[in-house]
Amino acid sequence: MRNSIPSNFTKKLVMRKIGMIAAIIGALGVLFGAFGAHGVKDKIDPTRYAAYRVGIEYLFFHLAPLLYLSQQVYSKQLMTVSYIFILGIVCFASSNLLMTTEAVHHINFHFLWPVTPLGGLLFVIAWLMLAYHFFSKKI
Repeated sequence: MRNSIPSNFTKKLVMRKIGMIAAIIGALGVLFGAFGAHGVKDKIDPTRYAAYRVGIEYLFFHLAPLLYLSQQVYSKQLMTVSYIFILGIVCFASSNLLMTTEAVHHINFHFLWPVTPLGGLLFVIAWLMLAYHFFSKKI
């Protein structure tokens, strides 16, 4: 029977993986931000561009807790919070960016509209779980 408790080495790798994912998302955020400023801004209406920027901003706002979490000692709770933040970023930012740039790629992604608020809900859940972690932490 396989041991379900991860070793210290595995725990460090899991938290390191969170940091690597955050770094990759950060690099993608810079690329998407530059694409928005230089490739999209003049091709879509100002309302859609504002929504595009919100997607980029929320991507970056939620990298900070991921980077923080990647530096913490492993716990199932913090790992879960990390994955919820990552899923929130993917849902919120990607659906937002795809829907607002329809004039550029000419593909209708409006069927993704429920994914954007789902991403927002995941952000709220992750923040509340993080608050609970701090509240329940013994000093």
